[in-house]
Amino acid sequence: MLPWFQFTTVHIGPVPIQVWGFFVAMGMLLSIVLIQKEAKKRNLSAEPLLDLALKMIVYGVIGARLFHIFFYEPAFFIAHPAESIAVWHGGLSSFGGLVGAMLAFVVALKRKKIKKEFLSVYGNIISYSALYGWIVGRIGCLMIHDHLGKESNCPLAFVSPQGKRLDMALLEILGLLPLAIAFFILKKKKKEDVFAPVLFVYYGILRFILDFWRAEPTLATGDVRYLGLTPAQYFAMVLVVFGVFLLQKRPFLKKVS
Repeated sequence: MLPWFQFTTVHIGPVPIQVWGFFVAMGMLLSIVLIQKEAKKRNLSAEPLLDLALKMIVYGVIGARLFHIFFYEPAFFIAHPAESIAVWHGGLSSFGGLVGAMLAFVVALKRKKIKKEFLSVYGNIISYSALYGWIVGRIGCLMIHDHLGKESNCPLAFVSPQGKRLDMALLEILGLLPLAIAFFILKKKKKEDVFAPVLFVYYGILRFILDFWRAEPTLATGDVRYLGLTPAQYFAMVLVVFGVFLLQKRPFLKKVS
């Protein structure tokens, strides 16, 4: 069993720092740095990539909030509509963020902000960079334990005030590490054209499986279920199908890029 800890706020002198927000910001910063590095390595202009990445972050935050409002706590936000914009109180869905970010990519493509010849390249650079930033952001979730799972006697469970429980952030970090290592190896072998579809398939399967260990809705950090599945599990299935579709389209995308 793992000992309990919880770091929500740390103080640097008189300045309070929100731990979760700090790690999320560091994750975004890491992704941006990696995007710049990958663009330079390919002799691409970093400006359009960074512009796209920033739009994806904005759309992602909006999507994460809306997803949480409509699928996780609709009754609460109907009763307290002013809380809808209070993202600092928590309530961001990772899958909503992913959907929002993908929407930003599609909008940029439709508005011809992304040239078709760069479609695959941009998608793979952003997917590669986002993976490492995502893991760093999840460390913030682990620090505050905002996603406690079901009760368990597993060695990875925490002895929390709510009992011996798994932490979904820890499980997701551990689940994503093999993919992060695989991406690093694939990049060394110049097999980077699969990053986006593999990320979608891998994360979709991982999240679908892990959500069976999400806490029951009666717990404050628990997740609502629809026909026995969490909202994220339904979107995870869609993500896997989309990833497989992209893998099948690889010859075309490779030819275009």
